[in-house]
Amino acid sequence: MKKLSLFLLLAIPAFFISCGTSKFFSHQASELQSIALVEPYSYITDAVADFSTDYLPDASRFNQLLITDIVNSLGMPIKKTISVDFDAANPKSKLGSWMYNLVDLSAKRAKYLVVPDEIRNAVRQNGCRYGLLITDVGYSKNARQLALEETVEVGMKIADFIFNNSIDLSKETEAYVNGVFALIFDSQTGEAVWYGKQPRRYEYNPLERKGLTKQLAKLFKDFQ
Repeated sequence: MKKLSLFLLLAIPAFFISCGTSKFFSHQASELQSIALVEPYSYITDAVADFSTDYLPDASRFNQLLITDIVNSLGMPIKKTISVDFDAANPKSKLGSWMYNLVDLSAKRAKYLVVPDEIRNAVRQNGCRYGLLITDVGYSKNARQLALEETVEVGMKIADFIFNNSIDLSKETEAYVNGVFALIFDSQTGEAVWYGKQPRRYEYNPLERKGLTKQLAKLFKDFQ
């Protein structure tokens, strides 16, 4: 399975406090009426105490299916859903890397993205003017991993109390985290027309419908 540094997974500015943002670069929401939803790029991992993490193909596929279903239920002008193979499990995948990089973008930088021809052509060949791309990156720990981390955390707090006569009662171990990032592009030109994001937060589980629905409703509020 794919190994990735947990530090890199979490190294997003303002990870804990960022608010969701979105921006139109051209057009208005009402003008975007022929949209193809490209099946989301989902990158879900476990996140373990040794600060390495494994890509979870089954969890990623489940997350992808959940997002596809939820987005199609939000009342957006989705004409059809199409599939593109991003090969998320392959660290050398060019399309996968391009989709993953949507996480790091500001709206200012997103404006100048040029969508890869493989994605652009897939949307155009399906008779749609616009394509909607969604990247979801998060983690979900199993019960054993979480218990191990909580044990380590308690031990560190006790040691701190013994040697420094102080104790931190805050909780640092979290069971899951999730963020969603999206781009709408013009398949005729390959240019971005809208970008939005709901940065990763600990309150959202990538494998739980209720939280994902909340994230996606916020992300696509301009279209509802």
